[in-house]
Amino acid sequence: MTNEQKEKIIELRKLGIGYRSIATAMDLSRDSVRNFCKSRGLDGFGQDYSKPKPEKVIREHCKNCGKRINQKKLKGSPKTYCSTECKREWEHKNTIVYQHVCYYCGSEFENKSKNGNYCCRRCYIRDRFWRDEDIEEVIKHLKERRPLQNVPIWIKDLMAGKEAQEPDEDSKEYY
Repeated sequence: MTNEQKEKIIELRKLGIGYRSIATAMDLSRDSVRNFCKSRGLDGFGQDYSKPKPEKVIREHCKNCGKRINQKKLKGSPKTYCSTECKREWEHKNTIVYQHVCYYCGSEFENKSKNGNYCCRRCYIRDRFWRDEDIEEVIKHLKERRPLQNVPIWIKDLMAGKEAQEPDEDSKEYY
């Protein structure tokens, strides 16, 4: 292996390219490239070397009240608040509210959760447990040619020819 090849291997490895790709590009065996990289401390996954890891910012003062925080050198994330009360107070002041559309009735509502599906417990219960009754009620109104108020979205989608989509089991809201 020439010095030029060695420099090129180091350069490619730091870009995050794997052993096999480097070996085929340079017409070498994978094992010779791997052994060279191991001897230079470039072993492991290539993507580890592609970007330098950002340094953790260690906060010296509480994000809420500004008091000094005693940081102990432990593993894990550094402290941001001086106490749980300060954390709760900051989160109460800086709440994030997300806009959602109710899966059952179609009304828009605000929620602190990222993945809210229903505007209220009544809509959740109706959608989860009353689907057969809703179908019967819609059919009865259609036969009698009466207008139906508050048609569930999944029925509107069904009538429009769209496939009704079920909300994720993980993201169902319980009130």
